[in-house]
Amino acid sequence: MLSTILRGLQFYPGKTVIHKLDPRVKLVISLLLMATAALYLEVTIITIVVVIEALLSIVAKVFSRWARTVYGAAPLIILVFIANFLFKLSMPGQSLSFQSIYESLRLAYRLVAFLASFSIFFLTTTPEELGMALTKMKVPYMYTFAFISAIRFTPILAEELQSIVDAQKSRGLELEKGNMITRLRRYIPILVPLMVNVLRRSYELAEAIEVKCFGAKKNRTYLKELKMTTKDWITLSASIVLFTVAICIRYFSRISIP
Repeated sequence: MLSTILRGLQFYPGKTVIHKLDPRVKLVISLLLMATAALYLEVTIITIVVVIEALLSIVAKVFSRWARTVYGAAPLIILVFIANFLFKLSMPGQSLSFQSIYESLRLAYRLVAFLASFSIFFLTTTPEELGMALTKMKVPYMYTFAFISAIRFTPILAEELQSIVDAQKSRGLELEKGNMITRLRRYIPILVPLMVNVLRRSYELAEAIEVKCFGAKKNRTYLKELKMTTKDWITLSASIVLFTVAICIRYFSRISIP
């Protein structure tokens, strides 16, 4: 599950319309889709958001990777559903009913919209573009670099995690048998080498940026500069208008949404 979700943060190269959009526009679109899913409790609206995200992934030609990311998050989504359902049952006056199950499913479904939105963004945006976008948005470069480094190393660590799991299984380690406590204990031989690799990579990265005089200049320059094109402005304006309409329907309209 974890490795599948982490691979959804890895950029997939392409020359589609979505790939060519300014990263700031793509970030705003992702946030607006998430905000729309958060505004509405109705399953119909959340479904519309998920369908829009699926269409965007098809246009960007990353649908298979996007779908694998969403599918890989199924255990997490089920866990959220169970936790929310048990929490509702523990509240005074609550009992097992169709309404409590429906509300828990609705919350888990909203999580699908959140994960799908960010998956599209990371699949179509390079870490360098994201770094430039955050810098243009006046985020201090020190924080930007830390965030981008984490994103860049996340898929690599996911692959290392899978390699360690395969190696330990070949040595006879069984992760699928036993109760929950036993399974957690058996993950120790996996977590220890993974943490060693993380510390080793962190040390190598620290040495590399120190050799290159990281932070010597306050304002960093880039080989490629971000410039908003007419297409970017039109896309951004349309997204904001649609989100404004969604807010108006949510708070000022009497339209009944199932």
